[in-house]
Amino acid sequence: MVDSRLFSSDLDGTLLGSTESSQRFRAAWESIPRERRPFLCYNTGRLVTDVLDLVASGVLPKPDFILGGVGTQAFDVASHQELRGFEDRFAQGWDLGLVERTLEHHFPAVQRQPPEFIHPYKSSWFLQAATPDALAAIGDKIRQVGVDATLVYSSQCYLDVLPRHASKGKALVWLAQHLGVPSRAILVAGDSGNDSSMFKIPGVRGILVENAQPELIEAALGTDTYSANGILAEGVLDGLRHYRVLEQLPARPTLITAVRTATPGLFRK
Repeated sequence: MVDSRLFSSDLDGTLLGSTESSQRFRAAWESIPRERRPFLCYNTGRLVTDVLDLVASGVLPKPDFILGGVGTQAFDVASHQELRGFEDRFAQGWDLGLVERTLEHHFPAVQRQPPEFIHPYKSSWFLQAATPDALAAIGDKIRQVGVDATLVYSSQCYLDVLPRHASKGKALVWLAQHLGVPSRAILVAGDSGNDSSMFKIPGVRGILVENAQPELIEAALGTDTYSANGILAEGVLDGLRHYRVLEQLPARPTLITAVRTATPGLFRK
């Protein structure tokens, strides 16, 4: 079994969703001796400031790094500063204002997400039950106006328009190279479509929580991925034990209930 040196996990629907399970993950993670504990990275659609507030609440362990905004932010928690050079790849060919004007003018079905979900390299929208053709039309129009962008659609309602070089997976590759960690020593966990780029990194191993959505399950086919027994953080814990990152787990609650809502803006990937 290859040692895991970097663990990158999604938050909402993966480590978050049940307070009891999240706290069990924190206890289990902090029980790993420091000398063999992998780097911990939260790789999320949330922005860095939101994740820092969450960590300060004590629900989850303090990570080493945060990759926020669906792969558009990289933050070193120990030094409390952004990782230098990470955003250099994004500026060329990107125009946030033009992206937003194009979507508002040509696609009335999209609705802007609240300002706290948006930053200069991330344009975020609600779009319910979009078809592949609808997403292709949006991508084509954005390219026609001269913006070099990529679309990330997840949970059948969240649409993120990002610079072409941005995604959770590309951000993780950059971080691993920054740390000198080979892909075979990376372990990832997730539950939805915007996590798929992490699972597709050649050589990585993955944990699919039991509540993983079909879009991610399909994307993970053919990869070195473990389908965990347990939803949310319970599934992550099972996966960490499978890959021998953890040897023992805290006592499990009798019943784990996922706290999840479909109301736009209240459950963010």
